[in-house]
Amino acid sequence: MWSQIRLLQKLIIVLIVFLIVPVLVAGISLFSITLPLAQRETRDMLGKVVDQLHENVQYRVTGYQNMLMQMAVDPRLSASLTQTYSELQDEVFALQQINASISRVRSYFPIKTIRFYKSNPTLREDGGAVFNLERADRLPWTAAMSESRQPFYWYFDADNPQPAFHIGKWLVDYMSNDDYGIIDYEVTTQALFENLANPLEFEDSWIVIADQNGKALIDYRGLKTGDSIADLTYLNDSYSSKSGSYTERIDGKNHLIVYQTTSLGWKIITIVSQEALWERLQLVRQAAIAASILFVVLTLVVLISFGKRITNRLNVLIRSMRKVREGTLGLTVRINGKDELGDVEETFNQMSRQLETSMLENAAARSAAETEKLRLLQAQINPHFLYNTLALVKSMAMDVGSAEISGTVDALAKFFRLALNQGRDVLLLREELEHIQAYLDIHEWRYPGKVTVRYDIDEATLPCEIVKITLQPIVENALMHAFTHRGGRGEITISAKLAERFLFIRIEDDGKGMNEAQLQDLMNPPMQESGGGFGLYNVRERLTRFYGVGFEMTVASEPEQGTVVSLRIPQPNIQPEGATT
Repeated sequence: MWSQIRLLQKLIIVLIVFLIVPVLVAGISLFSITLPLAQRETRDMLGKVVDQLHENVQYRVTGYQNMLMQMAVDPRLSASLTQTYSELQDEVFALQQINASISRVRSYFPIKTIRFYKSNPTLREDGGAVFNLERADRLPWTAAMSESRQPFYWYFDADNPQPAFHIGKWLVDYMSNDDYGIIDYEVTTQALFENLANPLEFEDSWIVIADQNGKALIDYRGLKTGDSIADLTYLNDSYSSKSGSYTERIDGKNHLIVYQTTSLGWKIITIVSQEALWERLQLVRQAAIAASILFVVLTLVVLISFGKRITNRLNVLIRSMRKVREGTLGLTVRINGKDELGDVEETFNQMSRQLETSMLENAAARSAAETEKLRLLQAQINPHFLYNTLALVKSMAMDVGSAEISGTVDALAKFFRLALNQGRDVLLLREELEHIQAYLDIHEWRYPGKVTVRYDIDEATLPCEIVKITLQPIVENALMHAFTHRGGRGEITISAKLAERFLFIRIEDDGKGMNEAQLQDLMNPPMQESGGGFGLYNVRERLTRFYGVGFEMTVASEPEQGTVVSLRIPQPNIQPEGATT
């Protein structure tokens, strides 16, 4: 029965029985097990967030109280506030000491005001920091402070345009145990809760901080600092105990509320939408999906093993064909059998070898044609006739006493002698530089004093070999185009150095430069013969054909910044420093 079922049907049956059903069962089971765990971990995480916020707020509260205590027991402040004064200058000095202490404290803590209410009648008020104790009786919080006798009394002034806390402490003479005044810190809620960012990463999540009377200490949704949260009935349960959590419906959605109470009776409450919690639980589902995908992949590997041997051989053939198409010649594959695929592999090997032979023959023919074309161009000039003619012109110039013509003819003769080079394609760099100098001498006779040429040539580079007529077209291009905006005036720098069997040559001018479009046109093949010399494109093509992949030519230019042409020419016959033969 099984043997009579077609292969596709077999694969479908195996896929259903061994892949889809197990994956569904495993995925559902995994998600069902991990969902309660994830919900519990999320609730614990919110509890830790509330704990962290509680510690942060408590740390700030303790910091202000500690600083208040330090000022309350400072013997210098105590002496300044309690001693009897008979001289005005002593009072002024005492007030200066008090204000200096206040300035020092405010440099460490963001405190809006610090006031001392003193019972000493011999110390005057200064109108800023020191007041008589009778004035404190008119404050809304001193009566409650007297009744509570707490070490530190916190009062929230919600009616202030800038809501703030007053932190009060009795000043006590510990020798007589009598009160001699009150110290009052005024701290804005903005300063106290500054940088207390919402650490929750869920959407529809908020933090509420309210005092023991139900007044908001920070902005919350539509409520401003100082507003009552009594109308927010979903927060009522947070005042039933010091800490805990519960679920309430807000704006039609279920929200988880976790709260804790500070030592001052303030409530720190976090509110998170349960829908946002479900988004976090998507991680669990994604993990289940990833496990399912992994299981599917492993099962598919088993199923694909039916045709693995044949497909591997086909893939090797396809990759080899693509490599041959991309230019890798002579590539062959291993023949793995005498079957039909073996015949295809053998045929491919024969085709690849024949293609390699044909391509090499074509490349050799093209190279020979290029060489022959150049030699034919050189053969059109009769060197002996040319030199004899130039010698005759020089003799005639000397007869009439023209040193300029004589010098120009000498430079021209040297230029052609090095260019022809007895039919050889390669010069030493020393000779190529002489060829450039001959060309520049001719240019100097024609346009005296306009172009300055500087050389920075490493002595080690002079014996290096270089294809003839390489540098002259580059220099000619600079002379013809770079300095037209300055009437032909400018400077060219030619430098050469040797490194790691490469000759590096750099030709730089300070001319007008080129934009990106002009530079692209310069390096593209010319549309027609211009009669203006080889050009940079032809230089690059000649040297690329001669040197192959080791050669590199780059041109960098910006408008009004000049142009730099850089060449990297292989020198296989140069021995690197420190090498032994």
